[in-house]
Amino acid sequence: MSNYGLVIIIFSILVKVIVFPLTHKSLEATAKMQKLQPQMAALKEKYGGDQQKLNQEMMKLYKDQQVNPIGGCLPMLLQMPILISLFNVFRGAIELRQAGFILWMDDLSQPDRLWVGGFEVHVLPLLMAASMFIQQKMTMKDPKQAMLVYVMPVFMTWIFWSMSSGLVLYWTMFNLLTLVQQHVMERTKAFLGGT
Repeated sequence: MSNYGLVIIIFSILVKVIVFPLTHKSLEATAKMQKLQPQMAALKEKYGGDQQKLNQEMMKLYKDQQVNPIGGCLPMLLQMPILISLFNVFRGAIELRQAGFILWMDDLSQPDRLWVGGFEVHVLPLLMAASMFIQQKMTMKDPKQAMLVYVMPVFMTWIFWSMSSGLVLYWTMFNLLTLVQQHVMERTKAFLGGT
């Protein structure tokens, strides 16, 4: 296969299939944590002055509800070695230089560039940010965390703005697949009556 863009998309699909069970558990853990927010707020109000007692009560709540507070982080942590490896591959692979994919992406080893009205626009980081925004909007139900809905996509856009289009294509595709997975999970949950 000579179209490396398609190879990157297929690779992101394979990685998504491999981490699917972990992502599923992560999304479930996030949903459980959202449901616990009122109880956690009550504990903070009750034991706010005693940090040790608050921590004990929080851990008891997590144990009683069978929730792992860091369970939602595992898929992201597993992605880090892949992202670092891909960063190095896309930066150094001679095969990717001048390897185009579609339309404006003519070099997967460089940031994507689309000229609009004399301005350089990096479309993939913007698509990635949009997918992150939608995903965060679906996940974040707590109004206190609403700022993260906006901050994380902007922060990640800033990080990925000058990265190789191959890396951003991988991450964007992975985000889109996670978004689809999350949507299907929510629809299934609604269909089954919220269980």
